[in-house]
Amino acid sequence: MPTKSSLPDSQNVADYPDNPKAVMVSARGVIRVVERLYYWDKEKHRGCEKRNYLGYVVGNQFYSNDDYHRLFKRGGVKRLVEQDDESVKSGSLSLDQLGSLETKLAAEFPVYHAIAQEIGLTEDLAAVWGKDKANAALSIAYQWLHTGSNAAYLYESWSVNKLLPYSRGISSKEMSEFFASLTEVSGWRKDFFNARISRLPDKEMLSFDATEIAAEAAEISYAQYGMGKEGGYQRQLGLILLVGHESHMPVLFRVLPGNITDVTTVQDMLFRFDEITDSRRVFGAVVDRGYFSLANLARFVDAGSRVIVAAKTDSIWIQDAIETAMEHLWSNAARIPGEHCWGWTVPVHPGFEDGGNRKLWVHVYRSDSKSHTENTAFYDELESFQKEWLRWRPNHEGDSSETCPLLKSRWMKYFKPGIGIPGRTPLEQDNDAVDAATRYFGIFCNVTTMECSAREAMTTYRVRDLIEKSFKGGKTNIELDVVRAHGEATMEGRFIIGFAAMSILNRLYVLMKQKTYTETKSGLKEMPALADEMTFNELKNRLATPRVIFDRNGVGHWLEVTKRQHGIAARLGFPDLYTMIPDWAEK
Repeated sequence: MPTKSSLPDSQNVADYPDNPKAVMVSARGVIRVVERLYYWDKEKHRGCEKRNYLGYVVGNQFYSNDDYHRLFKRGGVKRLVEQDDESVKSGSLSLDQLGSLETKLAAEFPVYHAIAQEIGLTEDLAAVWGKDKANAALSIAYQWLHTGSNAAYLYESWSVNKLLPYSRGISSKEMSEFFASLTEVSGWRKDFFNARISRLPDKEMLSFDATEIAAEAAEISYAQYGMGKEGGYQRQLGLILLVGHESHMPVLFRVLPGNITDVTTVQDMLFRFDEITDSRRVFGAVVDRGYFSLANLARFVDAGSRVIVAAKTDSIWIQDAIETAMEHLWSNAARIPGEHCWGWTVPVHPGFEDGGNRKLWVHVYRSDSKSHTENTAFYDELESFQKEWLRWRPNHEGDSSETCPLLKSRWMKYFKPGIGIPGRTPLEQDNDAVDAATRYFGIFCNVTTMECSAREAMTTYRVRDLIEKSFKGGKTNIELDVVRAHGEATMEGRFIIGFAAMSILNRLYVLMKQKTYTETKSGLKEMPALADEMTFNELKNRLATPRVIFDRNGVGHWLEVTKRQHGIAARLGFPDLYTMIPDWAEK
């Protein structure tokens, strides 16, 4: 462990700077020459110190930062070969340049802004609300992502000395007015959502789902008492969202009264989607089993909507399709590579209530692992019931085998009637009943309103969990599970900011999961995905230190950016992020 070096007399140090404020400090055996500068920190409400590092002292000789790094390695060990001047990069500035020494924390904000620019969010926000409000909206979204809190009153104090596209502070009152002003722009929904949708790849499939958002404000008419997914009634409103599968990009949201179930919103949502896009393109949606009904499917077909929905296997017309597909589900032709299952598509014309003739496609799948799990669970419970039957004993006076509660169990339908007495003689399984119950174990189905293969339907539906991850990410990282607003305009303005934050977050997750390549002496080397090494919160922690210092001329200079942080930015696809001062950064 290095010991603290004794400090020499500055008069004995050759080439020591002629600066009365220059002093020597020792850290880990290395002597540095610094100038201490003191200032008042308005955020911390106390005096603080900044240091201007002038150089090093080695063997009673002063070296500038450039000379030291050229001649010595870390720790003061002399280099075997001097480095070229071009290879030595110094972050120090002259005193004339430093001026007021104003610094701003950049942290991961440049990542957010680079993503917002990449996905066209900055352009779309500015086109609808103007550049100033777009920058304010993005700055608020960055705060929500950075802190995990969407409390408006925290922004003003938090934003001090942060590198943001909107450099001025926003009080809590001003922010409420700002949220409300976003919804006062005529036609903002059509203009903004249409712009987002226009950035989707062609024939993009979409995940559709709804969630409940707690809201206490009585002034919000959308906030109604409804049954939450956790159980129990609460004042809530509904939020529905469309997210693209290929782009992973949220493209549209809508707020609904909290007492309307999400099943009733499907057709209205698809209509609103077509309305906003002026029916210029054909889109589709992926919805879960809660939307499965012939009535809904009829509406989808009549509207020309391309929809994939998970099917319930207890419907007669679905069971007929399963029986048709059953003979193929053990054939190699039905094997779906990479999915560990088999699939077969059956065109059907089910009987609709209105008598209409509509064609649907049922995609039937068989999974050995699903079959094993379901069979194991079923037979474990069935055999456990048989053991419980034999162990039964009367507990109270008047109890008898005729009044045994096991006789009313749902499991009795799998045994032959009239055979077995509780606690005395065993039951006998009804093989036909058990076979009927287990016949469709390992089988699951999707229904589509458009013709496609079983493999295509499965691939599309399996990425549907993206929408759930979007909601989960929003609720975890930007407190999307509660709305803090006193009126409907303020509430919807908040959702616009949340929508922007979720758009950035989803794209960041995509970038974190991508593998990248780096140039080495032996060629390209594959780097693991960032998501394999760190979570979103860990990424924020590792990008916590970068700062920008502005000189007296307002020119910014990067400080405290490590090689690892440059590497993270490069692996996200932004190699120059922490080398060039952003053009949006204001002093």
